[in-house]
Amino acid sequence: MPLPNSMIASAQFIDRDFQSDNTKNNRLSIQLRLDGFSFAQIDSITNKVLLIEDYKVPLMLGDEAVYQSEKVNLRLGDILAEKKISSKNFKSVHLTIDNSYFTLVPIALFDKENAIDYLNQLHRLPENFMVRTDKLSFLETQNVYAVYAPSFYSLSDHFSTINLKHASTVFIQQMAILQKMRKGAAVYVEVATNSMHIIVFDNDKLLFSNTFLFKEKEDFIYFILLVYNQLNLKPESVPLLFSGNIDRSTALYAIAYQYIGNLEFPNIKNSGLVFGNDIPETIASKYHILTQAVLCE
Repeated sequence: MPLPNSMIASAQFIDRDFQSDNTKNNRLSIQLRLDGFSFAQIDSITNKVLLIEDYKVPLMLGDEAVYQSEKVNLRLGDILAEKKISSKNFKSVHLTIDNSYFTLVPIALFDKENAIDYLNQLHRLPENFMVRTDKLSFLETQNVYAVYAPSFYSLSDHFSTINLKHASTVFIQQMAILQKMRKGAAVYVEVATNSMHIIVFDNDKLLFSNTFLFKEKEDFIYFILLVYNQLNLKPESVPLLFSGNIDRSTALYAIAYQYIGNLEFPNIKNSGLVFGNDIPETIASKYHILTQAVLCE
């Protein structure tokens, strides 16, 4: 699988306070997706987001699709080497795994020895994937998920210490914090490329968590309305908060606007992070998981 000599970021945002030669107080966040990876650097003292970079890796089709995770792994290794990124340059390193291979299991029912069985009941795991868990203490729940093993081991070798989390863990934890400022029910949707993760809280109780694949905007709104209907929520009154790959200019937002009475984006002022003038709020929402991961210790 030939690699390009250099990869160019598909998106890059740099705060004027960022100093590439002085990052020892910065937390490095890496988000691994099936279609690429992203980096963020956050000042550990001020919690200010200083840098966001996004790299796309085109999806492989047909029989070659099974090699997609390895393709992303090779591209990431190439960038780490090219930019001379190592753990000695940072206060901490945070790795977020963003895939659909996860499930929530009540701690009372959880058996670590059988962790893979929970995933096998819902997913057909590809080869070379290993199982890891995150504890959601406030929900008394374990998040059981799969990680592409070669990526995990190569990054573990590259960095001395990694704080590993699944994207769904970060999403649920951070939305639960925002939910504390609300009364009643609210629906939260993290949008990715052709997929979304929907969670529903009623006060501090998690009512629902699931991922959905979609191709068209009609599929997108269908699944959202399905969740509203299953939980007997009123679309005209129960708010829907978007984050991820969506903003007010997208077709997905436009069709949701037709059916949902109260559309919002998480207030970044309540996120615990600081965004300067050089990184707009729409970007903060899009890279919500990437940046918020450093707050999930």
